[in-house]
Amino acid sequence: MITLEDKLDIFYKMIFKEEEERSKKALEELEANNKLILESKKIELENKKEEIIERRRLLAEIQKNELLSKYNQEDRNAILIKKEEALGDLIKSLEDKARSFTSTEEYKDYILHGIEDVIKDMEEKEVTIGLIEEDKLRFEDFILKLGKEYGKNIIFDIVSNHIIGGFILKYESYNLDSSFKTIIDENRYLIGKRLYSSLEKTGELNG
Repeated sequence: MITLEDKLDIFYKMIFKEEEERSKKALEELEANNKLILESKKIELENKKEEIIERRRLLAEIQKNELLSKYNQEDRNAILIKKEEALGDLIKSLEDKARSFTSTEEYKDYILHGIEDVIKDMEEKEVTIGLIEEDKLRFEDFILKLGKEYGKNIIFDIVSNHIIGGFILKYESYNLDSSFKTIIDENRYLIGKRLYSSLEKTGELNG
């Protein structure tokens, strides 16, 4: 015979068992949810880790490229300075040789032939010739003789020693500048181009 106590015992067991099952299920769901959260956090942290690593890699790459660019620019600047120094030395050497040439007998022929080549075909009857003072004293008589041969009235103009040598023919509308300084300056680009080509072939610009 089932007593009241037995019925209560059965009732409590049913209630507790149901509660236990519900709690167990809730716990399992909680554990499963926590596991999902944990996995999600792991993935998130791993992604952040990869992101941080990638950012640092990109930053390192940018810094490396900036340094390379800086060093390349410094190298280009150094080469440019070296080129300009070499060109400056060559220009000075050419100017020195031009000055030395003005002391030779060949220089007299150069001046007279150069002036003759121009005045013999010109229509103007009067021409002004610019010379440094030393050259005027040396060549005045020869130039005046040339002028008479071609029917030209020669006027002399003393110019600065800065031109080194050579002459400047002055017409009404323009000047024909055949001074050594101008010839060298006007050919500076070509002189530099040939110099740099020669230096690159010998490897001197890479040293």
